[in-house]
Order: sequence, then C-alpha cells, then structure tokens
Amino acid sequence: MEVNSFENLPGLRSIFDESAEQKKDKEELGQNEFLQLMTTQLANQDPFAPMDNGEFMGQIAQFGTVNGVTDLLTEFQNLSTNLQSSQALQASNLIGRQVLVNHDQGHLPEGGSLLGAVDLKSGSSDVAVNVLDDSGELIARVELGTRPQGVVPFSWDGTMFDGQRAPNGRYRIEVEAVYGSTTESLTPQVVDQVSSLTLGSAGKEMLVELENLGTVSFNQVNQIQ
Repeated sequence: MEVNSFENLPGLRSIFDESAEQKKDKEELGQNEFLQLMTTQLANQDPFAPMDNGEFMGQIAQFGTVNGVTDLLTEFQNLSTNLQSSQALQASNLIGRQVLVNHDQGHLPEGGSLLGAVDLKSGSSDVAVNVLDDSGELIARVELGTRPQGVVPFSWDGTMFDGQRAPNGRYRIEVEAVYGSTTESLTPQVVDQVSSLTLGSAGKEMLVELENLGTVSFNQVNQIQ
C-alpha cells in the first residue's frame, strides 16, 4: 500500500465532506484542518515507503506560506480601514473651503471673476487662457504672456470680446502654452468651494462635491485655499 498524497488517504472523504458542509464562511483549510490531514497522512503511510523528509517539510512550508499571506492580508485590510478613517477626519476640514482642482470648466460668479491656474513644467514664451461657451464658441481670451516654470494664476472678469459682461455660470477653459515653435494644450486648474464629501469604500477614492462644478475625485484637488 503506497499512500503519499492527501487525495488518496483513507478516511479523508469524511473530512472533506464535513468541510463542504461547514463551508459557510471559509473555503480554505485552516490550521486545525491542516494538522488533521497531516496526522492522517502520517498514520496511513506505507512503513516500507515513508514520505520523504523533503516532501514533508515542503508541505509544512507551503502551509506556513499560505497562513502568513492570509495574516498579511488581514493586516493590510486593518491598515486600509485605519487610513480611511484618518482621511475622513482630515477631509472634513475641506467643507466650505476654496480648492484648486483639475477641471476643464470654471465658474463665473455673479459680479465676480472666474479664477484658476496652470502648472507649467517649464518656462513658456506665451501662455493664454481661452474661454468657451456651451456651444464651444470662443468668447474671451486671457493673455498671460511669458511665464517661468511653476504654477501661474489667472482670472477672467467675465468680459467677452464684444465688451459685454458674460452671464454668471460655467464656462469651458482651455490653456495654451508656447514652447519654442510648438503650442501645447495644458490641463487647467480652477477654483471652487467644497460643499460635501463622499467617502469611498475600501480601495476606492473619496469624492469631493463642489458647489458649482459637481463631483470630482479627491486626487484632482491640488491646493486648499
């Protein structure tokens, strides 16, 4: 009789049947089940062909690895929960604050200016901000001129090409920067106020509800003012 694997051991069917019936919350072998299987294997192996020491130690090492990974995953889950709680406490201070976020639209308030910025990775000989209405028509352009590397603020007071004041509301923003003989489109950043926050479940990012521009990812927030 040569029995050197878990699958061929006598009496193990009842163990697996039991395990299947108790499958409620766990589908993997725990420490007690593993030890029971190992003991059964040792008790039923052929004395004339015992299990090789290397194979025996390999099975123990394999179980230890799986058990260690399970413990590590549990620790990571606990860490994720703690970080999420900490993030929620810090983020609660954002409500009611002005933030600078990556967004392709900006808000022109009643009697005020649309505020924003552009992050230049290198100096540009000419930077300009284009303002477009809902139909995509260019209605205003803010010339920023030559600018060095860094965050360059801009503002649009609502004055259109025809000299009239634009209605308050949302407008599309495009930023152009000239580098040598090339003109590049850059991601605009705009100012708006935080009205509420939505915490994501584990592994998902937090969402920020802006007063005028809707919902953005917390990762889009570049500056708190």
